[in-house]
Amino acid sequence: MRAVMKECARPYYLFDGEVRECPSFDENFVHKGTSLYEVVRLMGGRFLFLEDHLDRLLNSLNIAGIQSWINATGIRETLHILVDKNRISEGNVKIVMNLQEDGSRHYLAYFVYHRYPSSRDYNQGVRVITYPFERIDPNKKIWRPEFRRHVADTLYDAGAFEALLMDSGKCITEASKANVFAIQGGHVITPQEAVILPGITRHYVLEICHELSLEVTRKKISFDEIPDLEGLFLTGTSLHVLPVSRVNDHPLQVKHPVLTEIMNNFQQVINKHLN
Repeated sequence: MRAVMKECARPYYLFDGEVRECPSFDENFVHKGTSLYEVVRLMGGRFLFLEDHLDRLLNSLNIAGIQSWINATGIRETLHILVDKNRISEGNVKIVMNLQEDGSRHYLAYFVYHRYPSSRDYNQGVRVITYPFERIDPNKKIWRPEFRRHVADTLYDAGAFEALLMDSGKCITEASKANVFAIQGGHVITPQEAVILPGITRHYVLEICHELSLEVTRKKISFDEIPDLEGLFLTGTSLHVLPVSRVNDHPLQVKHPVLTEIMNNFQQVINKHLN
């Protein structure tokens, strides 16, 4: 039986700067109207890549033609209040800028349920499936609850870890909660920024590729090319850099030296940011 996951995962959340208890959480202030959001990972009591996430959130508002009613400093301060109140050092925090149809604007911050890959997932890779979907305005991170619920149900039924979004031309653009990279001929392939929501982790992986002098080709990944790939991996806030072992029924190599080097270097980036 599928479990219905509630939005608020911890005892307290923030609503327009006010600390409230999660039983009072009204999901209409996320699911109704327009919600632009970011999910930030808390590790060892510190937020990973927080400034990058805040920059992207404010940029999403700008692209949408919405003037922000709270600045990065204000968000940062409230996040520390949220962490202190919940007395937690690990988890994912969702930051939501919500505009209701009546014109009211609200800012929410709260811990959400997460799924981090296991050590086995990193060592042996995960199975993913393809899912037909094309983003509208991919550079804006807009909450789409119906899409999220349907993907979650599809993954549950398939027993898969993630869904690769496939457009009408049978090309992979990204995953439902992650960006996608492929390895072929010793170089790295990732879809171009115009057709995806460019992730923060993806940004740092591209920097790593540059530092390692790896050739990067920006193009969509054709579904027909998948059996011939040397490797495929996902990047994201909860995933970091995660190998894919199978796409639908197509097995893929996991222990590729390029992928291993990227994973090791990304861990060094995390350590640097958290120290």
